[in-house]
Amino acid sequence: MHKFPPNTNPELFSAIGCIVGLIIEDDFNANELNSIGNWLILVGQVLLTTAAQQQLINARYSNNEGSNIKSDANNHYKKNQEKADKSDVDRLARAVELMNQELAKLKEE
Repeated sequence: MHKFPPNTNPELFSAIGCIVGLIIEDDFNANELNSIGNWLILVGQVLLTTAAQQQLINARYSNNEGSNIKSDANNHYKKNQEKADKSDVDRLARAVELMNQELAKLKEE
């Protein structure tokens, strides 16, 4: 996958997150929102834990010149050097749209 998220203004990045959250929450009851929200938090926690461990490894093995010796076992930057482009954002928007459609179908059942 291309490098994601792209270098986006932090305020805009947060605003997009708010908008996506508001779109996803449409027409779900509290129990459904709780389930979806907890799953998203779990995904975020995995990402944060991985990043924290990589930062710890980088900090432990940095030399005095400021360069870091990185563990290649889980070095996401080295493995994913491509940049995100409009097609990546379009693909993500389409995936959110398809998820909303599937969730609407499940709600009808």
